[in-house]
Amino acid sequence: MQEVKKEQYSDVKALIHNKETCFPTFVYSVLEQTIPGVVYADDQSFLIGTSSGIYYVAGDERNRNFNEFIVELYKKRAESQKRFTLFSPNRSWDSVIKTVLQNELDQMMRYAFSQQISAIKAFQLPKGFTLKRINEDIILRSTEFQKAYYEAYWGSVSNFLKNGFGFAVLYDNHVVSECTSIFLGCNRAEMDIYTHEEYRGMGFAYFAGSKFINDCLENGVTPSWDCDASNKSSIHLSKKLGFEISTKYSIFFKKSG
Repeated sequence: MQEVKKEQYSDVKALIHNKETCFPTFVYSVLEQTIPGVVYADDQSFLIGTSSGIYYVAGDERNRNFNEFIVELYKKRAESQKRFTLFSPNRSWDSVIKTVLQNELDQMMRYAFSQQISAIKAFQLPKGFTLKRINEDIILRSTEFQKAYYEAYWGSVSNFLKNGFGFAVLYDNHVVSECTSIFLGCNRAEMDIYTHEEYRGMGFAYFAGSKFINDCLENGVTPSWDCDASNKSSIHLSKKLGFEISTKYSIFFKKSG
């Protein structure tokens, strides 16, 4: 199995563009070298992963050598207690992953959404609340999207501030709600939203999400949304923001305990 050189990433991107499959945003983030990652490939299959341990596999699921490579990669990461999350493109791959890894991984179903409407008209924030673009100061104040979050998904805070974006609702300099780009690639920005428990149910996630979507559309970027199929609150918010379910897929992740 060969690790693809970074100067060949554009060739891999051109190759997957010719396929009908809708690839996760992080795949393009790696291929465009917006975030650190790795690509493995042979003449039948490929595996694209982030430095944080999120992978996407595609190609011929009957490729025994490649499947054995995935098993070895999983074992190495498990031994080092590193994250291993594998996105599957279809049910055939679901079956193969469960077979070759002998059910060592948990399976979870997720939805991918597509945005169906144009710009959103957001409501007025209550008195005392402000909206700001995420910067280093807001990251320091955040209770969820902290420095460790951006180091995991973007490689560093500085890389996020250079290539990513997001918005936060604040009250008295405390971060109340945030919508940030967890990944950005192929002119798509995948949204990640969090609201402090004390302020949930007040519409702040909708407000931050609206600002994020409008900023995307103003800059020719397509907002995207993925979530676990069991996350009812996320599904509800996504629909309020104009998203509709486009596909259902599996991810496999290392069991805890």
